[in-house]
Amino acid sequence: MIGQYSLYQWLIFFYIYSFFGWIFESSYVSLRKKKWVNRGFLMGPFLPIYGGGAVMMLFVSEPFRSNLILTYFAGAVGATLLELVTGIVMESIFKIKYWDYSSKKYNYKGYICLSSTIVWGFFTVLMNEGIHPWITAFLKTVPVLPLHIVFGIVSVLFIVDLAVSVKEALDLRDMLEKMESLREEMLRLRRRADVVIACLDDSWREFVEKNPAADRFGEIYKGLELRYNKIRQSVMEKGILTDDQRNELGELKERFNVLIEQLEKLRKGKTHTRLRKRLRIRILGNPTMTSARYPVSLESLKERFRESREEESRKD
Repeated sequence: MIGQYSLYQWLIFFYIYSFFGWIFESSYVSLRKKKWVNRGFLMGPFLPIYGGGAVMMLFVSEPFRSNLILTYFAGAVGATLLELVTGIVMESIFKIKYWDYSSKKYNYKGYICLSSTIVWGFFTVLMNEGIHPWITAFLKTVPVLPLHIVFGIVSVLFIVDLAVSVKEALDLRDMLEKMESLREEMLRLRRRADVVIACLDDSWREFVEKNPAADRFGEIYKGLELRYNKIRQSVMEKGILTDDQRNELGELKERFNVLIEQLEKLRKGKTHTRLRKRLRIRILGNPTMTSARYPVSLESLKERFRESREEESRKD
């Protein structure tokens, strides 16, 4: 026994409240967005943070059930600590925040916020006084064998969903890492091109100073094309080049072609077709998702996925 329930019972409660949490969160976000949004880390109808939060609230408030005030504070603190630890661990592994309270008042690094803590407390009281007694009463009416069968099926589906979702979250992290590496290479190439063009064209330095280049993918892409065309123009105007200039331009041309090809594939979504479809569901299903490590790359993916969804809507 763990507290007043067995491990088996706690797991049943975890599944039930994960499902209820998914219904609540998906419905709430869908109403705000005016379109269906499948919320959460998993692809199936479960939000483990709600299930884990509910179990935590029931467990920590158990000794104080006769006192509503202590029940409130025990649940609020327990669920908030769980949300904090879960958020930190997930971001450390996946380099992404799947929820972000940074826009809310009195938050701590976007992981938790005062308003959510207050809600957790009220939810703890509501569960102890209304929801959970009804759940336990209902479970007592379910025959043991069917309950075991449903529990086994749900457990298998949950574990498979969790394994697939973790794999996809790691794939998303790797994709963002590759995108960031490409972006940094593009920035280095852009700066290198600026130096070369400045040696060939005195007016280029003044142009760069008056037109600072942005660091987003779209702006870098346009900047690379501009610099490539400028180099070609400058080379055509220069009748004689030194060996160093010729070697430099040859290397730049090769890197330009490679990076622009990679960026075109990235922009048009020609790589990782199946993976991108799954990641689009994951990203668009978590609209508050942020990444402190890969902010530009994540925002670029979000923008591209939104565009692809709009394109599909217009076709339909």
